[in-house]
Formats: sequence, structure tokens, C-alpha cells
Amino acid sequence: MSKPDITAEQLREILEYTAKTGELVWKIRPSRAVKAGDVAGNINAKGYSTIGICGKVYKTHRVVWLHVTGNWPLGLIDHINGNKADNRFTNLRDVGASENSQNVHKPNKRNKSGFMGVIWFQNKWRASITINRKTLRIGDYATPEEAHQAYLIAKRIYHVACTI
Repeated sequence: MSKPDITAEQLREILEYTAKTGELVWKIRPSRAVKAGDVAGNINAKGYSTIGICGKVYKTHRVVWLHVTGNWPLGLIDHINGNKADNRFTNLRDVGASENSQNVHKPNKRNKSGFMGVIWFQNKWRASITINRKTLRIGDYATPEEAHQAYLIAKRIYHVACTI
């Protein structure tokens, strides 16, 4: 059986939130290695800050949401500016999985063109976008930059949660 989630009241007793930086700071000494006044959290393998509280590991952005609103988020927490390390509440929003995936700011690691929405196909740079799990071909272009610009125009039209 998993441990129950910490409440906002319990959280506020042990951590202080700094709105200007998005950091959580320990009010108490949670372990021998950490003292009151230290910034809470460590960066995980995916680049997100996580915090261990009462034997359970939480993503820092979710803890910030709880600290500020008093409630756990209903969906996923999206970093509006695409920066995983920026946990200021003004940079966070509670969204569904579809909206979260629409606000991607960098190409996938496997992307060889270096541009989101762009692939090399039959001696041209092809721009395409995914909408409701279906791929829409935008067009073929002479340069990857042109294809990427076409992709960004389509992204702003079709991905309403996009912030770029």
C-alpha cells in the first residue's frame, strides 16, 4: 500500500516557497545531510527537480503547485517556457497530456534535422505536425529553416496550448 500524499498544511510546515526563484527551502532539518535553510530537491535523470518528503519522492513542480494552491494538480504540470528547472508558479499550469505535449520547445533527441517538425525526405526538407494523433503534412522545402518556419506557423494554429 502506498503512503498517502502530504497535505498542503503539512508541506507548508516543512518547506518555504520563494515565488521569485521558484525554489523550495527546508524550514526543518529533514536528514543529517540536509539542514534547515538548504534548497530542497535534486535533479533526476530526466532533468526535473525532485524532493523526498516523508519517504516519498515528488516532482518539485507538483509540490510547488500544492504549496501555492493548497491542492494537488489534477493533470500534468506544464512548464510554460519549456524550462524544466523554472519552478516559479507563474511558469506552471495544470494541463492534460495533450496540452502538455503541444508545448514542447525542443526537437526530440532522435531528430536529425535539429528542428522540431522537420525531416529529410526524398531530397527535400519535409514539415509535418501531429494533430489528434494524426500526422498532417505541411509541405516540402529547400532548407530545414524554411520547413521549420512552416511548422511553427502550423503549431501556433493547431496546438492551442503552445507558447512558442
